[in-house]
Amino acid sequence: MRSLQLKFSTLVVALLVAASIGLAWMASRHERAALEAEVRKHGSALAANLAGDAKIPLLGSDELALEALVQHSGNEKGLVAARLVRQEKPDLGRVVASLAAKEQGSETELLSRSALEQPDEIAIGRRGDLLWLAAPVVFSGEWLGEAQIELDLGVLVDPVVAEGQRQLALLAFVVVLLGILAGIGFVALLVEPIRRLRAGVERLAEGDLATRIPPTSRDEVGELTRAFNKMGESLLQKERIQRAFGRYASDYVLNTLLESPEGSELAGAEREVTIVFADIRSFTRLSEGMKARDVVALLNEIFQLASDRLLSRGGTIDKFIGDSVMAYFGAPIPDPDHALHAVSAAIDILQAVAERNRRLAGDGQPARLGIGIHTGVVVVGTIGSDRRTDFTAVGDAVNVAHRLEKLARPGEILVSEAVQRRVRGTVKLRFEGERQLSGRKEPVHVYSVDEAPPPARAAGAGDRAEPT
Repeated sequence: MRSLQLKFSTLVVALLVAASIGLAWMASRHERAALEAEVRKHGSALAANLAGDAKIPLLGSDELALEALVQHSGNEKGLVAARLVRQEKPDLGRVVASLAAKEQGSETELLSRSALEQPDEIAIGRRGDLLWLAAPVVFSGEWLGEAQIELDLGVLVDPVVAEGQRQLALLAFVVVLLGILAGIGFVALLVEPIRRLRAGVERLAEGDLATRIPPTSRDEVGELTRAFNKMGESLLQKERIQRAFGRYASDYVLNTLLESPEGSELAGAEREVTIVFADIRSFTRLSEGMKARDVVALLNEIFQLASDRLLSRGGTIDKFIGDSVMAYFGAPIPDPDHALHAVSAAIDILQAVAERNRRLAGDGQPARLGIGIHTGVVVVGTIGSDRRTDFTAVGDAVNVAHRLEKLARPGEILVSEAVQRRVRGTVKLRFEGERQLSGRKEPVHVYSVDEAPPPARAAGAGDRAEPT
């Protein structure tokens, strides 16, 4: 940001210096031209007066009077030569009076005679810094000669121009200084909002999604600030969704949903999924005599173990119902191996719970889970009202999985034939026979997973699930 401010200030200074130099040059030229015009006007008057005063003396050859006139003219500032010339030939005359004594009596060209057509005009010429003027001396229509003067422009013009240039330089310095101060102020006004935006972006990049920058103008920088604040709101909303929904779906599923256009993956649609129900067996008896906070702590501990294993296999946690958890695989992101992943997650859960029981042997309440798994077509999506919605799965397959979970003994995983067809050859299963499920007319072929850990020692081999 300092680099931008420095570059902008340098550009402003350069433009001001260039503009000041250009204006000073134009002003100097204009002033010199005006001064030279005044000098020509003043010189013309001097030459005309000298010629007018010299008529009678020149006609009477009064050299003393002519010399007095020339010497009087020499008192003018900047006048370096003055002479009176008597005409001897049409274009040639003789100097009869001059400021320079050596010119006395010498022949010289009649400048006005060769340059002018009218006797009342004045010939003007320039040689370097010398401006010469020649006024004819005419009496009764006859040319008697002429008055010649030379003015030094270096004496009359240059000092005035130099003084003007010094004043212009001082003015230019003041203008540049004011321009620099104004440029610094302008750059500060421009850069400060950008600096605040940059600091906000850095805080946003560090994870501070609550960062907001109040707009200070209605220009493009103000629009950019408002756009930044909208971006921050969007990121914060996304982070809230991610934090909330991340409890129920794996990171891959969550990221895919967040990146999907307009949340299309969250719309309700029929999908073949594998549903998993896991329930803590004999929980009513297990929680007897326990304090409420200890019951909550036990539920949270078991659900944490189950949630971690379900999410790690790509499952989506639908809900917690009392001492049960429902999850499904294959939605909202399609998964061709959803049945295998569901069974693998169930095995992981029982192994984690068994490890937990061994670790707490004698120091805590052992937990025993029964798990039911079924594959079928359900409707998955956001379901509810405009005040409250849930992302859930609805359909007969959910009921079948729930009924299988009710049949499972502690430490047992029961799966339907639909699951068995998809995982046979990969997971070792044992056929448990046909079971009549509540609410269904046709019996269901039920299989148990042999790779599940054995039931906890506190559970009898023939135990069934107890109401909770």
